[in-house]
Amino acid sequence: MRMIPDAVSSTASRAEKEIFAQLAALEVPGWECAMHSINLPEHERKRVCEIDFLLLGEHGLFVLEVKGGGIHLQKGVWHTRDLKGARHRLKESPLDQASSSMFALERVLRRTVGSEIVERTVFGYGVVFPDSDFDAVSVEWTPEMVIDAARLRTEGWLSCLDRLSTLWESRATTRRSLSSEDVERYLGVLRPDFDRVPSLRRLDDLVEKELVSLTNDQYRALDRYRRNPRLLFEGGAGTGKTMLAVEMCRRDRDLGGRPLLTCRSEVLAAFVGSQPDLDGIVVAPFHAVPKLGNDVFDLVVVDEAQDVINQDDLDVVDVALAGGLSDGKWAFLLDSNNQRGLVGRYEEAAMARLDAHRPARVDLMDNCRNTVEIVRATQDRTGADLGVTTAGHGRKVVVVEESREKAVAAVAAALAELEEHDVLLEQVVLLSSRSLTESIFAELPAEWLDRVDALDLMRMRRPGRGRVGFARVADFKGLESRYVFLEADVEADEPAVRAQLYVGMTRAKAALWVVVPDGRGSQR
Repeated sequence: MRMIPDAVSSTASRAEKEIFAQLAALEVPGWECAMHSINLPEHERKRVCEIDFLLLGEHGLFVLEVKGGGIHLQKGVWHTRDLKGARHRLKESPLDQASSSMFALERVLRRTVGSEIVERTVFGYGVVFPDSDFDAVSVEWTPEMVIDAARLRTEGWLSCLDRLSTLWESRATTRRSLSSEDVERYLGVLRPDFDRVPSLRRLDDLVEKELVSLTNDQYRALDRYRRNPRLLFEGGAGTGKTMLAVEMCRRDRDLGGRPLLTCRSEVLAAFVGSQPDLDGIVVAPFHAVPKLGNDVFDLVVVDEAQDVINQDDLDVVDVALAGGLSDGKWAFLLDSNNQRGLVGRYEEAAMARLDAHRPARVDLMDNCRNTVEIVRATQDRTGADLGVTTAGHGRKVVVVEESREKAVAAVAAALAELEEHDVLLEQVVLLSSRSLTESIFAELPAEWLDRVDALDLMRMRRPGRGRVGFARVADFKGLESRYVFLEADVEADEPAVRAQLYVGMTRAKAALWVVVPDGRGSQR
């Protein structure tokens, strides 16, 4: 059976997912398609009404209400029992719920598709109890209306649906079968008006909401190690290191300390420093730390620390920190995956020097930035470990391996699609290892190139409405954007390509396009 949409929602119940898969595998004469999770804008008793499954075909329109788990009816009150044994009282009978949804659907269709077609359509309803054997008898329903686990085992879906449709067709003596044109007419109204496909912007809003909800787990890492004066946090891109760095400084300040937060990148330091609630915290790029004079800090937190773990830079921290590296309070947050050497300098001897002070090592495993698709694509191309993202799925990563002309056209088309779906273009960033004028993005059509701004602190804090940002990959380390177009450098050596891809791909929060001009991709 044709399913609309063709994939079940991640928010659907376990029972709905099982029924979805079973219906999708059916070939049932008289039924064209099954629509999952139809939302009606009106109902006689409710502000909104949701239909679990709506079957459409020559038999007519049939509402199916699905209740998983155990089913109990006692003194007129319905309950379900979940797989853990907990009982949940239902506000109304599942049959009443299906019946009222059917009548609400019919009323709405009379107004939208017209009374003529509705008058000759058979409407029906039934309930599905996929986990329970339900043999209760009542004047309120007939056995044909109930599809329970026992009937599915012994009769199967084909027989159950045949008996259900026969029941309702026998009650609608003045109605007749729908033609293929009638089915298409109903489809044209049902999908756009009652169950609109979410826009790309809305889908990406949901993805980002899920990702943000993961950050509570990151804070627990601070709580577990709050008594350790020296910390080494190790985690892949997207595991919340910058957020933790800021929070450590806030906590130290609130306890009366004077913290310093530093990193190699001037852009990242400026951006972090512009965030709210940082009074009493010094945020400075690493090259500016020696210029802070004779200031000595109670805590030094180094973000993107793989850029400064060398003997010379550790000497700078040693001087700036009360008690020095040996007795002072410090935290280094680093990612050893593929970022070493892209900016700054990393030395094994310097890491050994830090380890000699016996810091507590904390591994950050939860990715709170990237979708499953972005994590997998980055791992496939770079071999890096980005931790585990539990936020679920987003959009498929698009890899454009074409001639320069076709690649540019593909980028322009993707930008146009985002704009058509009401995506805020200021949430789009173009990344390249080269400057804008030397990148493939300089070849975009004038209507797009004229809307591209090279990012600086002002544009990051207050991006121009409808403007697309551009940055070099190295300058965007530690930062992120909802939508990223990354130009892969096909002329660099393999380590450099890996580093550029790793940093660039992991900047994307919801959607990623990797542009490989001339069809030459990086090799693992």
